[in-house]
Amino acid sequence: MPTCQNCGEKWTWKQTIKTILKLNCPYCGRRQYESASSRRRSGLFALIPLVLLPFNAWLDFSIGNALILPIVIAFLILVVYPFILKLSNEEEPFW
Repeated sequence: MPTCQNCGEKWTWKQTIKTILKLNCPYCGRRQYESASSRRRSGLFALIPLVLLPFNAWLDFSIGNALILPIVIAFLILVVYPFILKLSNEEEPFW
């Protein structure tokens, strides 16, 4: 779980999901930023659809399964994301 770099409080999973777009600390109210290492790790999630696309064609999924699969994957990513999120007080360059 992420920890605020300003006040040192550890966020819960629910607090992280609620503030996922703004990343304002629920304890001190200060703006937090996703660290560069965390952005690199979360960027790997973007590769999942590219990897699954050939499997979709190879396994000959029906249209219904092909539409449900991205929803299930997005839900799983949302569940896992707070565990890999690391915070920073300032916006760091990507590299």
